[in-house]
Amino acid sequence: AVVSTQSTGELVTAYTVNSLYWSFLTTQGVTLDQHPLKKEMDRIQKYMRKVKLLESELKGVRPPTGHNPPTHQTIDKYAAARFIKRGLKKEESLTEKRRKVEPASEEQR
Repeated sequence: AVVSTQSTGELVTAYTVNSLYWSFLTTQGVTLDQHPLKKEMDRIQKYMRKVKLLESELKGVRPPTGHNPPTHQTIDKYAAARFIKRGLKKEESLTEKRRKVEPASEEQR
């Protein structure tokens, strides 16, 4: 855990410094498509992913999938089905309770 914390800190620092330099070069009108700084930032991002993967393995958690989630909203069909099913069960149990209570109240009259 100490190693991953230290390496994460160093990677974040390196990325931050490179990002600031990137911003400076952009303000100076430099085109950065083929600039070596782009390769350096890609390299740092690669190592950040490796550290994240290592941390998840050490914690015993499933590693990240490596793909970016879609930018638009999607519906998890299985989760939606569970919510609906549970909601219907609760509604059925409430109506059953009401049915049991109503005849008892009518008998008391």
